[in-house]
Amino acid sequence: MIETSANVKYGRTVLTTQDNLARERQLRYFNIAADISRATSSESLQRACVAATSELGYDFYLFGGYYPAIEGIVMSSSFPDVWRQHYDANGYIAIDPTVRHCWSEATPIKWGDIAYSEGKLGEQEFSMMQEAAEYGLVSGISVPMHGAGAEGCMLSLAARAEVEQVESEDDAGLHLVVHAMHETTKKILARTTATTPAVAGSESLSPREIECLSWTARGKTSWEISRILELSENTVIFHLRNAIKKLEVTNRSHAVAKAIALSKITPF
Repeated sequence: MIETSANVKYGRTVLTTQDNLARERQLRYFNIAADISRATSSESLQRACVAATSELGYDFYLFGGYYPAIEGIVMSSSFPDVWRQHYDANGYIAIDPTVRHCWSEATPIKWGDIAYSEGKLGEQEFSMMQEAAEYGLVSGISVPMHGAGAEGCMLSLAARAEVEQVESEDDAGLHLVVHAMHETTKKILARTTATTPAVAGSESLSPREIECLSWTARGKTSWEISRILELSENTVIFHLRNAIKKLEVTNRSHAVAKAIALSKITPF
């Protein structure tokens, strides 16, 4: 029978089997974070992330970070390419409930709990999650982290099948892992961006267009944005139409997706 607490014998703490298992779990997260922190290039960081994904019992990972002072949007992923292409083509980042959660919350979210913690999923969001499962992303967890200077990032781990229940004590370990990814990414970017030519973007978006796109990315309607920015609804629609034209896309969802890809706005 497994004991559930530590005993004190002859002045020494005697650890139970459960205590030892908990320490092993903590050590696993520490070792994973240490391996990630040792990466010195984008390639070695990606290898470390793939290894960490497997060690944690998942099949795929996606790390997205926003670093306005250095690079802008940074993405590293082992998600199936066909899903990433489908996701981008449909502008799903504008309705993705995992992105919405990581934008506004600081705690990890298990995908199976999204409907309960975020409120009832809308038809589009539910359909998107079902499609993800059809592409092999059956279950997963997303972990946010918010840094200084408007920095933010999220790590999503996904599996082809249901994974073992993630315990609440794993939250701290997952935060340690995503923090290591965040800091290592910043370290690598700081060394490489000085010698990397800037990529030309599209026609400049105005501050109002960026504001309207940012709120659209968070799922707000034209009317809701007009209330937030204290503008008329027609003015909001005007700014969004201009942004769509400048970004050379056909609708709001695609405008949001392209603006994020060009580091004009952030999903975090």
